Amino acid sequence: MKVINGFINQIIILSLLICLNACVDEPAPEPVICPGEVGRTVLVYMVASNNLGIGKFDQADIEEMQKAADAGGVAGGRLLVYHVPASGDPVLKEVRRGGIDTLAVYDSSESSVSSGRMRRVFADTKALAPARDYGLVLWSHASGWLQDGMDDEIEAAPQPKAFGYDKGQKMNITALARTLEGEDFSFVYFDCCYMGAVEVAYELRDATEMIVASPSELPSAGMPYDLNVPCFFAAEPDLVQAARNTFDCYDAMGGSSRTCTMSVVRTEGMSRLAAAVRDIYLHAEESWPEGYEPQRYMTETRCYHFDLEYYIEALCDDSGMLEEFRSALSAVVLYEDATDYLWSRLPIESHCGLSTFIFTGESQTAMKNYDTTSWYRDVASALNK
Repeated sequence: MKVINGFINQIIILSLLICLNACVDEPAPEPVICPGEVGRTVLVYMVASNNLGIGKFDQADIEEMQKAADAGGVAGGRLLVYHVPASGDPVLKEVRRGGIDTLAVYDSSESSVSSGRMRRVFADTKALAPARDYGLVLWSHASGWLQDGMDDEIEAAPQPKAFGYDKGQKMNITALARTLEGEDFSFVYFDCCYMGAVEVAYELRDATEMIVASPSELPSAGMPYDLNVPCFFAAEPDLVQAARNTFDCYDAMGGSSRTCTMSVVRTEGMSRLAAAVRDIYLHAEESWPEGYEPQRYMTETRCYHFDLEYYIEALCDDSGMLEEFRSALSAVVLYEDATDYLWSRLPIESHCGLSTFIFTGESQTAMKNYDTTSWYRDVASALNK
């Protein structure tokens, strides 16, 4: 009898619990978002183990990222920062609303501008913050196509600064292209100098769909992250607005601080542009026409970056070839703008959004190992006649 009564009591209690649970108007729990459901993860690869870190420009930019996250600028996505400080070990962080989480800590035995370390960080990013789409911001010093840095492929030894400056070590653009291929970054924003070069865009044509970069030197403060982070996490990344935000930031300044060139490049059309330029090079009488004064993008005596369109116009007087070149260029460069001067010293009278190297004679093609770039092999070598 006690067993029966106990069983009946259990049924009554269970019924009451079910009834109470059904009647209590509790707020619905917050939906659990699976990591795979994140729309976009953006990785800022910040190599500040140089004078930029000593000057605390990295900390200032991270604070701007935090400001953007707190304002809801990362909604629907995740913002990660691989931070190589001026001193100490690199850290992979997540900037979210309300604070910053440490996701991984790395030792400093491997250079952060090596293919091995980069690929490991990319793998960790995708494991810790998987998404349907990925964007990449490369933050450091840079020098465009110049091939005087590391050209390793994980197992290869460094050879004789395209991107990065990690305690004196640099990464060639050819190595960066190989490292990025297959990583599925829909865009690469270069928050560094001189990466708006046709040689860079052509090298990365199979590595990413979109590139934002500056053909000239970029001020150390870099882009305004509080304004640009929301652009990265729009349904479709608004890279034109991000580039415009950066340009407007410096264009509004006075004196020598009013200095900036910015461009947005769609890499899909790079093969067509390369074919148009090669055709013009093949028909050019010489690589440096007599009396030609190029549009420079460097204030130093030795210049490696000149305006591409201004150079093409000096080489070619065929209207048909020029029309094809301009059509191909307009399909590639979605946005470009430049201040009137660089550092109040160098006037900018022509800016097409892409720079290029100009050599005078085949002997100069080995300068900074220019002849190891894909652009030289496929295009510029046509000037050697």
